[in-house]
Amino acid sequence: MRGVASSETAREINRDIILHTIHRQQPVSRADLARLTGLQASTVSVIVSQLIEEGWVLPGALGRLPRGRRPTFVTLNDKHVMLGIDLRPGKANLALVDINGNLLNRETLTFSGSGDLRVDAMKTIQQLAKAARSMRTACRGKLFDGVGVSVSGRVDQETHRILFSPNAPWGQIELYDQFQKVLGGTIEMDNAANASLFAERWFGEFRGVSNLMTVSVSEGLGTGLLVDGRLLRGGGGMAGEFGHMPFDQSGPPCGCGNVGCWETFASNRAALRYYHELAPENPLSSFQQLLDLATAGDIRALRAIDRMTTFLARGLAMLVAGLAPDVIIIVGDCTALWPRMLPLIESQLISKSFTSRIPRVVAAVDGDVARIRGAAALVLHKKLFRRSDFEPMEQGRAPAVVDGER
Repeated sequence: MRGVASSETAREINRDIILHTIHRQQPVSRADLARLTGLQASTVSVIVSQLIEEGWVLPGALGRLPRGRRPTFVTLNDKHVMLGIDLRPGKANLALVDINGNLLNRETLTFSGSGDLRVDAMKTIQQLAKAARSMRTACRGKLFDGVGVSVSGRVDQETHRILFSPNAPWGQIELYDQFQKVLGGTIEMDNAANASLFAERWFGEFRGVSNLMTVSVSEGLGTGLLVDGRLLRGGGGMAGEFGHMPFDQSGPPCGCGNVGCWETFASNRAALRYYHELAPENPLSSFQQLLDLATAGDIRALRAIDRMTTFLARGLAMLVAGLAPDVIIIVGDCTALWPRMLPLIESQLISKSFTSRIPRVVAAVDGDVARIRGAAALVLHKKLFRRSDFEPMEQGRAPAVVDGER
């Protein structure tokens, strides 16, 4: 049964459905779009023509039929690109990303700390600006839509200010204003876990899932929450800071000022601590070094990763009990060892579950690339769908009908 909506609302709903269908099925003909979406052929034709006029869709090759008029296939216009910046403590990954999620080029910058957080943050901005300008110069001939920034912290979506960033210096400056000053144009900024939700909604496998959780595992731990098809931001935009829920009062001090938070047991920093406890004679300076050792079969590195994973799973079991997600997506470097991590996580979820149902747990495709794609998707979602947050989008959602057209 089709829903009834005002003409403006119906157009927006149907536009969204057609965009998602083109993205999923391209190249695709208008006739196939009508068949796949359940929309009238005339409605499809009008919306596709508008999307072509707006530059989001391109007419392509002619199809072949046994008889009759040859259909014209349409595709998304992959000349549209965004600059995605994944900004983390100590480093940043940035890349040009096209409308289909392809990374056209990529660069990683590392930052050294001077002890003065504000000075460090400003130096970081200058380094990023230089790299970003170089990338933009290299994409001449493309349609540049803006800059998306994924940060390790919570962002007020109205003021663009960093609300909470215990593991990084971004709260020491007006980060959004500084990016606007050195880069200009459209800039969108959000928490890394939320950005990963935006990436999943457009680029990912689970775009039709209404109850979805992303867990960003890096120097800290954060979650993005899609509940009944809506991004959950909570009071003050602080929803999802489960990395700072009390986990063990006898645990290590946390950057937030408390002790024993979940992230002090289940983050990259925690894994490094576990390794140093097992191998004090072999200090490591980065989580990547630990991953390299684990990948090579170092037993102490593997035990450190296993311990981190076990604590990650215990925390996930609490979140599953309270939020009942259908899918959990783990985002981070640690997913390089996913075949080892997944059985540990699933066994914990099964043993702690009070029902027979547990969510599907998957690793984000390409690990940390999800955060770069997420940063780009912040811009794409605002420009393409003309809004900053999600509307419910169930799998197989029926097209909207204007009252009087039934």
